[in-house]
Amino acid sequence: MDDDSILEMWAQRAGFPSPLRPGDATRGWWNPETALAVRRTADSTWHVDIENRGSRTTEAVLETEEDANRFLLTRFGVLWRLGQGLQDCFPVVADPGVVVSDEGSVYSVRWNGRSAAIAAERQAIRYSHVVDEPLSRISARLMG
Repeated sequence: MDDDSILEMWAQRAGFPSPLRPGDATRGWWNPETALAVRRTADSTWHVDIENRGSRTTEAVLETEEDANRFLLTRFGVLWRLGQGLQDCFPVVADPGVVVSDEGSVYSVRWNGRSAAIAAERQAIRYSHVVDEPLSRISARLMG
């Protein structure tokens, strides 16, 4: 299964049945109340945004589209797992090879010379466990 198909499958599972129109974002899905999307910004970073009833919040700022896709997949997977009554499949402490630090308004995640800024601490810690994983491996972890 290719990366686009993996993201589509998890968006559906998480309750986001409708893809955003091309031009609204690089990729994203919505339901009647919420949208999750990946957007490339003018400064060439990648944002994962959540829009709730017209109010948009950036959940993560990442260096590459692949990083943004990893974050989005993790986000969809965690929503699905919670909806199924399953435990969180990610440890509650950061991966030992990744530094997560509180930078005031965001949590900085640093690994292998790269970085991300993530709004919520738990999401930053989850992301530390998937920073270099292919989407297929993240998907398998979320299913477990």
